[in-house]
Amino acid sequence: MAALLLGMVLGAGALRLAGGTGSDGEAARLAEGTVAPSPTSTPTSTPTPGTPSQFTISSLNVLGAGHTGPHGNKKGWASGEQRMRWLTNVIRDNGVDVIGLQEFELPQYRVFMQMAGDEYGIYPGQTWGPKATRNSVAWKLDEWELVSASWVEIPYFHGNLMRMPVVLLRNLASGQEAYFSTFHNPANARGPAAKWRKQATDIEIALVNRLRAESGLPVYVTGDMNERDIYFCRMTSGTDMLAANGGFNDGGSCGPARPTYIDWIFGSPETTFTEYAANRGPRIRRSTDHPMIVAQAALPPVVTDPDCPTPTPTATPTPTPTGPPTPNVP
Repeated sequence: MAALLLGMVLGAGALRLAGGTGSDGEAARLAEGTVAPSPTSTPTSTPTPGTPSQFTISSLNVLGAGHTGPHGNKKGWASGEQRMRWLTNVIRDNGVDVIGLQEFELPQYRVFMQMAGDEYGIYPGQTWGPKATRNSVAWKLDEWELVSASWVEIPYFHGNLMRMPVVLLRNLASGQEAYFSTFHNPANARGPAAKWRKQATDIEIALVNRLRAESGLPVYVTGDMNERDIYFCRMTSGTDMLAANGGFNDGGSCGPARPTYIDWIFGSPETTFTEYAANRGPRIRRSTDHPMIVAQAALPPVVTDPDCPTPTPTATPTPTPTGPPTPNVP
């Protein structure tokens, strides 16, 4: 059953974008591209029935190595490699099980893999080439295993499309499967980018709704969205997602928790989030200009259908979105 549901999602192919992002031609252009799924894996361990899934999830913009290189704009900072050594130790010390990384450039990727490559799986890594590491999802190998991995195209500076990862992971203890993604929506550093952030958010909202509707599995979104209230209100009104740090959206009024950051963790509503923190400890402050967002997440035990021995998702799928065509999603 799980394989069938996954196949439905991965078989979506190159579809089109939902949401009001401009002309039909522009929306279609943004969604062009073929999803490149990896084969579905089979479980490598036997989960214990009735076990809840409990894990530490994080989002971290590590400040790309180029910013502190010879031609960078962060003079006086340590090198990308040194900063990543500090951050890798912080990730370990926080017991992070799944993390979305942004601005994770090749020198930083190499340090992370050298220090923690036997502890963490990562996607895409260099799967798409040396620049592909910039947005990656990493997970503890003794807690999670990769079921499948793919990508969605997001407009970045000047609308240039960048692949950003979406992975389906299986918890080794509980058997629970869940989708994890990480995004970096463009800042105004190279000119006004609100248009591109809006289109990126449209794609991310449609992605969440598509995954929820077609699989019913939990979905998690991490990333540097370069927006505070706007992103929170759009994501929570357009999907059933909750922010790890709380906030409210009752359809008539909306407000994120304060203080509010441009770095986010969202999860589907069957998740219980606790111990949210925007960590700006000494090692983080000298390593990056972003906080490390960390939260504890818990999911109830999966329910096993006697007619389908694979654990079934705990979530209730949302209705399939109607209206404009749906996006290019895994």
